[in-house]
Amino acid sequence: MGLFGDDKMQDKRLDALEMHIRVLTQTVQANQVDIAAAWIAVLALQVQVDEKISESDVDPTIGKLNEELSAARTKLQESSAAASESWTTLQDGVRQSFETLRTSVHDATDRIKKG
Repeated sequence: MGLFGDDKMQDKRLDALEMHIRVLTQTVQANQVDIAAAWIAVLALQVQVDEKISESDVDPTIGKLNEELSAARTKLQESSAAASESWTTLQDGVRQSFETLRTSVHDATDRIKKG
């Protein structure tokens, strides 16, 4: 029995809330990918402007970041297509992928700044 004796209405509201949370989660994750891509572009531009690091030092760093960005995008696409049962498990994987990407971007930023 629902909270006020109306199971169908309560189920509809819960379904609507769950869908809303999923859409918000996917939006946040898409923004995280976009922000990471922007950071990568900023890092590449910073290196060109500062000319502190040789091109051979930059290319592997930017290449690695782009690979991790690609992996994060793949995880994001998987999360969009995920079934309800695997939502939590998949989201944990997506969060880990973004954290790895975020850490790599920060590490690359530190390396470039140290020049």
